[in-house]
Amino acid sequence: MTLTAEPGAGEAEAVAPEAFDGGRPLPFWGGLFRPEGVPELDAADAARAVRASLNEHRTWAFAPLTERKVRVLASLDALTEHRDLLASLPGMDSGLDECLDETLRCVEQIDGLVAGREPLRGPVSNLADRGCPAPALVYAMFVQALVGNAVVVKAPEETGHALALVTALAARHGVPFTLVHGGGPMVDAALTRPDVVGCVSYPDGTRRGLSLVGAVTRRAAT
Repeated sequence: MTLTAEPGAGEAEAVAPEAFDGGRPLPFWGGLFRPEGVPELDAADAARAVRASLNEHRTWAFAPLTERKVRVLASLDALTEHRDLLASLPGMDSGLDECLDETLRCVEQIDGLVAGREPLRGPVSNLADRGCPAPALVYAMFVQALVGNAVVVKAPEETGHALALVTALAARHGVPFTLVHGGGPMVDAALTRPDVVGCVSYPDGTRRGLSLVGAVTRRAAT
């Protein structure tokens, strides 16, 4: 996989210079954007990324819901501030406004949806379908974080720049996202280890609305 500069990449790098290197999106784990995995992640780095997400999950899962809501709302404000830039990036050109609106609606309704449910034992690992629109994946990421999970995402190639910017903006507010790029079956195996991750999700852009909250939290309760 070759992650080259895309339209809007220069402006995205100006907003979040930590997330890019010469216009290429960097992977993010353990609170840092890293040169490892550009352009290809290997299995060892994937394992380190998931382990770092597990460490974050152990704190985030027991953070008060009020704190998680504040951090997600601050992230949504940042995404809204840079809405036009995000919409100009590949993969994010359709559905962004709906994504922001639906995520805000989840924040407003989340209390009743998670009442009495226990957190997952590890982060949610997202292996998105190649055709999954970036807004649908971003929605899933924020909902998964809202219900108390750290989140791992393997970004489809065409959405790498958009997701790097989203991750950078969310990281500034302490939302526990981990972002990786590329890789083959060995990387997928590292991202789906049952002894590390709590749930594996395969977003394809068709599962929208509050039903996604129910799917994640039902898995958490079993």
